[in-house]
Amino acid sequence: MPTPLDQIGALIETRTRLSVATRLRSDLQHILTQLAGDDLASFTYTLQHSPTHAPEWQSAVRALTIGQTYFFRDAEVFRLLRSHVLTPLIRQRRESHRLELNIWCAGCATGEEPYSMVITLLETLPDYDQWAVNLIGTDINAAALDQARAGLYRDWAFRHCPPELRSRHFEAAYGGWQIKPHLRGKVTFRQANLLDPPPMPQCDLIFCRNVLNYLTREHVSRIEATLHSALTPGGWMPQGPSEALHTHRERWITHVFPGAIFYQKAPQPQLEPITHRHRPNGSVPAAPAQPDLYRAAVNAVHAEQPDEAERLLAELLSTQPNLASARTLLAYIFANRQALPEAHAHLDAALRSDSMYGDAHYLRAKV
Repeated sequence: MPTPLDQIGALIETRTRLSVATRLRSDLQHILTQLAGDDLASFTYTLQHSPTHAPEWQSAVRALTIGQTYFFRDAEVFRLLRSHVLTPLIRQRRESHRLELNIWCAGCATGEEPYSMVITLLETLPDYDQWAVNLIGTDINAAALDQARAGLYRDWAFRHCPPELRSRHFEAAYGGWQIKPHLRGKVTFRQANLLDPPPMPQCDLIFCRNVLNYLTREHVSRIEATLHSALTPGGWMPQGPSEALHTHRERWITHVFPGAIFYQKAPQPQLEPITHRHRPNGSVPAAPAQPDLYRAAVNAVHAEQPDEAERLLAELLSTQPNLASARTLLAYIFANRQALPEAHAHLDAALRSDSMYGDAHYLRAKV
């Protein structure tokens, strides 16, 4: 028979999707005693009959969520983001005369991550103000979002930042450092649960780091599907080195870097013009020559520069996702890193594109 602790744990999981029964079981009794005092039954009744934005629910959310973050957490992620994602994406948007970016920071806590993203964009995009940049941070914790909107932080939030970055983008204020007003206005914060509809469609980039590991197993699959559908074709979702997607990894392109994993939604397939399929004389068109990017990637592998090779292949696959040779070379890079699930995923994609591609068959046998 379920105990009162089991019942309130199940209620919290149902309403917030936080995995309290497994991950926080040992702390739940202590947390609830602090929140409810000696009247757990009354506190449970209040939660049952209140919306999640009610004070009692927000007290529980604050107690159960860690909210541990700081500016430029996992600095390598932001470095790779700038070099491997933003730079080629910005170039593509300029070429297509579409100066817009959509970025969603899910589980943004007190705002350090979206503000780190704004700073990264400002330092990558000199004409930022000419772009339509939609940057939205969401979290279930209303108090954390209030702090994010205020943009006031203590020294500890900058523990991995160079002093000049703080002095450039923040102003000394009573109680700490406040992000400059023109930067604070570039982020919109909203209270939302990850199972709510995404705050905007067709995201180019989604941050959802150090979040999925704290959710109930039965909801992770649904949330990962929501994140995938919210991305535009070719969109990106960076993760920390200790994180990984839990379900349907085959639908993502996985980029493994030292210190980070970036997942990418497959780009939109480029349809071959109809004139190439129906030639008047019935001849079969010759196979296209290997793209220059592919040759450059091969040279990078030979020069023992796998990160550069992966960057070149990711750019190539953004326009030619079905190129078996590029997929196979990526599989080779991942196999050398012992990232075998990613290697197999790229080999499978290569053989779906060209079932007779000998290099892919050979590499799969070796792996």
